Amino acid sequence: MSFSVWVTGPEQGGMQAVADEVARRLAAREVSHEVIDPRTPGIDRLGQDGFERPAAFVAGMLARHGVAAIVALPIPTRAARERVREALGRMIEVYVRPDRPPESDYEPPERAEVEIAAGDPHGADHVLRTLEVLELIPRSTDRAYTHQEEREVIRRLKAFGYL
Repeated sequence: MSFSVWVTGPEQGGMQAVADEVARRLAAREVSHEVIDPRTPGIDRLGQDGFERPAAFVAGMLARHGVAAIVALPIPTRAARERVREALGRMIEVYVRPDRPPESDYEPPERAEVEIAAGDPHGADHVLRTLEVLELIPRSTDRAYTHQEEREVIRRLKAFGYL
């Protein structure tokens, strides 16, 4: 099944770490994926303003061809992120909350499916659990979740109307 994971936050380092770990874990599960981030060749040519549309287009093309797209590019406004969500369809937003209030004009999301603190060693676990509950990836057989973890993921997804 195809989907996109858009990792957002005011600090590229925290976003990058989460995206890289999610990619590593999807690879271990043999899920086809691609990461779109500042290291992606040509991404800098998209310009400073409005790069979310071309990045969303690429992510959508990958997803339509059965490749999970993991995007770790900062989009500072909620409105722009909502446009991305509408364009992509099956997408989860992962907000990497900074350790201290950002000094930028970044607007935190109002309804990210996953919210994790920067540096949280279990951040990728939360992302994969959410993808499993949404049945976008098969459940892992090598790790059991506590009932509390499962209830929390389901509660969040129900609040957003996904379940």
